[in-house]
Amino acid sequence: MMKLRASLISATLIAGLAVLAPATTASAAPARYEAETAPATCSGTIDSDHSGFSGTGFCNGTNAVGAAAQFTVNATIAGTATVGVRFASGTTTVRPADVVVNGSRAAGTTFEGTGAWSTWSTKTLAVQVRAGSNTIAFSPTTAAGLPNVDFIDVEVTAGGSAGTGRLDDPNLQYYGRWNRSNASFYTMGWAGGYVDARFTGTSIGVRQRNTADLFYSINGGPLTWRRNVSGNVTLATGLASGTHSVRIGYRERAGSYNGDPGFGGLILASGGQTAPAARPANLIEFIGDSITVGQPNADRPFVAYPWRAGEALGAGHTQVAEGGACLVSRDCVGMMDFFRRSTSRSTSDDWNFSTYQATGVVINLGTNDVGHGVTAAQFQQGYVVLLERVRRAYPNAHIFALQTFRNRYVPETRNAVTARTTAGDSKVHFVDTTGWINSTTDLVDSVHPSPTGHAKIAQRLAPVLDQYL
Repeated sequence: MMKLRASLISATLIAGLAVLAPATTASAAPARYEAETAPATCSGTIDSDHSGFSGTGFCNGTNAVGAAAQFTVNATIAGTATVGVRFASGTTTVRPADVVVNGSRAAGTTFEGTGAWSTWSTKTLAVQVRAGSNTIAFSPTTAAGLPNVDFIDVEVTAGGSAGTGRLDDPNLQYYGRWNRSNASFYTMGWAGGYVDARFTGTSIGVRQRNTADLFYSINGGPLTWRRNVSGNVTLATGLASGTHSVRIGYRERAGSYNGDPGFGGLILASGGQTAPAARPANLIEFIGDSITVGQPNADRPFVAYPWRAGEALGAGHTQVAEGGACLVSRDCVGMMDFFRRSTSRSTSDDWNFSTYQATGVVINLGTNDVGHGVTAAQFQQGYVVLLERVRRAYPNAHIFALQTFRNRYVPETRNAVTARTTAGDSKVHFVDTTGWINSTTDLVDSVHPSPTGHAKIAQRLAPVLDQYL
């Protein structure tokens, strides 16, 4: 029996992850998690050549950006986790790192020199965790890497802190590849991203940089459009007292958004605040072309199968997709390369995968490669490359390679999956989509599914994903 979850996730289930001071009362006793003990992982080696460590060793991470030390932490309650990380650094170089909780960047921190590799120090920080299993990773942001990491001690206190609704408010939850280089407005690089938050007060609005089509939902209600809006945009007034939820996103158009997806934060009512909550356990990233995006349907992305399947599973979800995209880079946006970028307009592999970690990745590519003269052999080779790159980006994710709905490059897609499983990757799956949609009744043209077609795809895909996530 499939354990398919509720068909629509409420935005009230979306979490705040942040560096926060403990706020309230109930707490669980401290617990120690050693870097050398599974399920902890170390992007490097477990060593024991410097004295003073606890247990049987410590994590000596590779000196590279993203070479993380990750711990799996169990919390009996949701709330603020006070984390003491024990480390040693025999250099004077300050080593900055992202603190990544459950796949999303929660904060930044720095590790200073301790005077010697056998001199250990403890740095204390606080992050928000959900009840149950959580991952806490320290991911270096420079080529200096991490210090040697011995263990973390974790104590969880119930509750969290209120926020302001500004862009850097840790209670704002960003899904997708957001560009945060502008301190005033964050922008989405690919389709299908959104922002979730919980807030108090009788009204809610959004600061919008330039004109755009945005959609929103209040308290898990229907998604509603506000088209051609800019500046300070009021979304709802006259709300009852108590805590509410909001989701905000934008509609793309081919390789860009329909206007400017420049999100400037929330506008709260006088006395209003944001509030933390629990983030979904799973985040699914969908890699594809216009079919994944949901073109040409006007209510994309939320009528498209990635959105529908993610919602059905109660998961976070986002896309690395664009109309016209291919697998192989040949006069089009080739996802075997552009998967590693923050946007299709990026000229280098600039995306930092420590920002979030997908637990599932769904690939639907091959529809457009035929028109660019990609041979079967080139396609298969390119698919293997993409699968390898996705695995490096998301070491623990399940990867699903969909048979294209036009049945293009089917043997090559299947063979690429077989090559990876033969190489020892047991979390790569070929998904046979035969019969999922009717080419006569479920398409708006000869290629693109209608909203009804997307709904059918999601109904078939969600149980497949649910077997593994």
